[in-house]
Amino acid sequence: MVQDFLEKIIETLSHIAQWILFLMELIIVYDVFARYFFDSPTIWACEISEYMLVFIAFAGAAEIQRRKQHIKMDFFYNRFSQRIRNFLDLIFGIIMGIFSALLFWNSLKMTLTAAHYDARSNSLLAVPLFIPYAIVPVGMGMLMLQSLLDIIKSSNELIFARPRR
Repeated sequence: MVQDFLEKIIETLSHIAQWILFLMELIIVYDVFARYFFDSPTIWACEISEYMLVFIAFAGAAEIQRRKQHIKMDFFYNRFSQRIRNFLDLIFGIIMGIFSALLFWNSLKMTLTAAHYDARSNSLLAVPLFIPYAIVPVGMGMLMLQSLLDIIKSSNELIFARPRR
């Protein structure tokens, strides 16, 4: 099923983000030792860590949405009936879908522009900027797909839910 496939992709992206976090920690520890114990700082650790942090944030957004762990007012939300919660989930899914689609589209344009002009970072590494820029449309694309799955789920629960008597 398409839903299972998309959820597996989102889960895999989340696992990759966890490994990148671990790798980022190792890089930072290495840079601290190189800087303070050997007086030989790296030229790459800070910039690479920044790109990794961006990946962690954007790759994790869809997984957090899938687990329903984004910030919400649980105190009020849990006081509503299940039908109203399903309706609110549908509205929030639509809003999140629109937001992620807009961010996806604009970040994709920015990424393609950076690739077209061969834009590079202003550091000694001179990283082609389309690489870190591409993190945003990938993350927002996954969030957009997760929002679509949430909209479908909320719609089904609203349409097919049995009213209580």
